[in-house]
Amino acid sequence: SIIFDKTGTLTRGTPVITDFEKMPANQDMPDEHLLWLVGCLERTSEHPLAKAIVKYVEERLPSGYLKENPFVEPAKFRALTGRGASGIVSNTTVAAGNRSFAVEHNIALPREAEAAMLEMEFVGKTTIVVAIDGVVALVLGLRDEEKPDAKASIAYLRDVMKLDVWMVTGDNRRTAAAIAAQLGFPQNRLISEALPAAKVQQVRKLKADGRVVAMIGDGINDAGALAEADVGISVGTAAEIAAEASDLVLVKGDVRDVCTALDLSRTIFRRIQLNLLWSLLYNTLGIPIAAGAFYPIVQRRLPPTVAALAMALSSISVVLSSLSLRLYKPPVIASSLRRNFWRNSREATSEENGLTQDLLSHDFLSHVSASEFTESTAVMDNRTSRIEDPSFDVA
Repeated sequence: SIIFDKTGTLTRGTPVITDFEKMPANQDMPDEHLLWLVGCLERTSEHPLAKAIVKYVEERLPSGYLKENPFVEPAKFRALTGRGASGIVSNTTVAAGNRSFAVEHNIALPREAEAAMLEMEFVGKTTIVVAIDGVVALVLGLRDEEKPDAKASIAYLRDVMKLDVWMVTGDNRRTAAAIAAQLGFPQNRLISEALPAAKVQQVRKLKADGRVVAMIGDGINDAGALAEADVGISVGTAAEIAAEASDLVLVKGDVRDVCTALDLSRTIFRRIQLNLLWSLLYNTLGIPIAAGAFYPIVQRRLPPTVAALAMALSSISVVLSSLSLRLYKPPVIASSLRRNFWRNSREATSEENGLTQDLLSHDFLSHVSASEFTESTAVMDNRTSRIEDPSFDVA
């Protein structure tokens, strides 16, 4: 089984704010002051979403505003991993986080905030609620663009390499479902609202089922799961603790490198098996010959020099077999998917034509011509996920 973390692994890891919805309860507060309060709070956090918010605030504020009103350090700052943060800025209590964070802090979501969040979540955006003195003042929508090779790589792992592929994310259920559909994950292979402990639990659950588990991530939140997995793989510019907890570090952030690493490991393991089998057969046959076991039959002995040469050839053959791995070529994922698509298309067309002829061969369709019965159809990928009722449960 393969478990992918979403942020920074399947996505670029550089979320940007796309929506700014101010709530009626704080319409009197100037946008500049509201943004400044949020910026002061989030600049203390190291989370990618917090960095995106700070960047947005700096770009949105008028030129020279921060020179006159520089960011200040929040008092009583408290961050909940994967949920949000709160603190006091200029005698104002500021809190920013997801739905779970709002519930824990008894922040009531007004109807306008709920509607805005639902609209954003259904298109795969992450929503952040900002509360000022316990009242929701702002809803932010952030989008982290998927890596262009992510969907093809996931399809290759699942359909070609026949691996069980999962996605874990801290996003809420609706946002996670939308992103999973875009990347081609079945809904039963999605874990949403996952804190770091939940990722570790999923790894342990799969291992308890007797599976060999590889965890792929890049952040501090993934370190525990990376260490717990049979194989931990960190990608891109992974956090130092994530890289330390990993067995394998892929320097580039290309998801295709995961496919290449797993395919190469399979190729190397098969070559090891081949070398062991060849050595076993070679020595099983060669040692009796060198010992003269067949002398009574052939009346000839193997000269010591030839036996020594044969022993050297055994080692040379294994070395040459291993060196042939230099000819290894990484899988061409896009081409493989296109070949599978066209092969499936031809098979589907052939089956459709055969079914049409079978139906026309019966008397009850004998009055219908083939041209009338057959219509042009489009071959569609039946693996594309469809988002169901937003209240459904996911594994």
